[in-house]
Amino acid sequence: MALNTLVLILGLFIPQGNGDDKKNDSMEMRLEKGQSLMETVFDRFHINYEMSRLHKVGYYKESVSDSASTYYLAEGIVDIYIPCNLSKSENASISPIKARKTVFKQVDQESLLLGNASDMARSSIWRPNSFLDEKNRYDYNFSLSAEDSFKGSEVAVIEFEPRKEHGTTMGRIYVDKKSFAIVKIEYQPIVIKSKVWQNITWTEEFTFRNGAYELTNVHFHGEGADNHYQYDATLIMNQLEVVSKFPENEEFIQDEVPLFERAKEELDESFWEGFSFLRQSLNAEQFLTAQNH
Repeated sequence: MALNTLVLILGLFIPQGNGDDKKNDSMEMRLEKGQSLMETVFDRFHINYEMSRLHKVGYYKESVSDSASTYYLAEGIVDIYIPCNLSKSENASISPIKARKTVFKQVDQESLLLGNASDMARSSIWRPNSFLDEKNRYDYNFSLSAEDSFKGSEVAVIEFEPRKEHGTTMGRIYVDKKSFAIVKIEYQPIVIKSKVWQNITWTEEFTFRNGAYELTNVHFHGEGADNHYQYDATLIMNQLEVVSKFPENEEFIQDEVPLFERAKEELDESFWEGFSFLRQSLNAEQFLTAQNH
C-alpha cells in the first residue's frame, strides 16, 4: 500500500477510544473528515460498482395500511433491467414474471404505489437527479459520525444534510473502510412542502459480487399527506447478468400503472416454483400471508 494511501486512511477515520475522546472531536473536524472521505468515495464510484447494463431477477412486495389494519398486500417475482450506470436519464424497467395479491379492504388505484419498483431498482448512486449525482452532491455537508460494522466489515458512518436551499435529502451513508464503497444508505427526502407525502424513508444495501458492488436490498416507507395510509415496499435482487441491450419483446410496466394490476389472488406454494433461490434469501416474515390484520 502506498504511503499516501495509508496516511489518507489513518487520517479519515475516527481513532478508537473512550466516549470522552469522541466528544472532543469537534464538529468542524468531523465535517472536514466527512467531506474528505466522501471525495474519495466519489472518485471510486467507477471502480467499485458495476457499470454495464444489467438483467436481474428480483422479489418485490408492497403493502398499504393504516395504524390499525392492512388494506392491501402484493408480491411478485420480477424481471429487472437496469440501464448502464453512465446513463443519467434512463430508469430501470420492470416486468412481472408472476404476481399475487390479497385485498383486505378496497383501495383506489390512485392510492397505490406507481413506478416505485423502477425507482427502487436503480440505486441513489446512479439514479438520475439523485442527491449523490455529480451535479447535486455539493449541495450537502457530509460529516463523519461514527464507526460501525455491516455484514462483517468495518464501516464509517457519514451523516449528511443540505448545506444549501437546493438540498432535498438528509440521512446516513455507510462506507466500507477498505474499499471506500458505499455499502448502505438510509435517507429521508425532505417533504415539508409536499402535498403527497408526510414523510418518506429509504434504505439501500449493497453486496460485493463478481468483483463489484451491486444494489441487492431496498426498502421504502412512506406516509401519505392527504390520507391515513402507510406504504411499505421491499425489493430484493439476485442473479446478476450483463446484457448488451434490453429485450424488445418484453412487456414492461409503465410508471403510471400499478405493478400488480393483473396479480392473482391465489396463495399457494406453486408461486415459488423455479425461484427457490429468491425464497432462500428472504426472512419468513417477508412472505406475503393471507392473515387478516
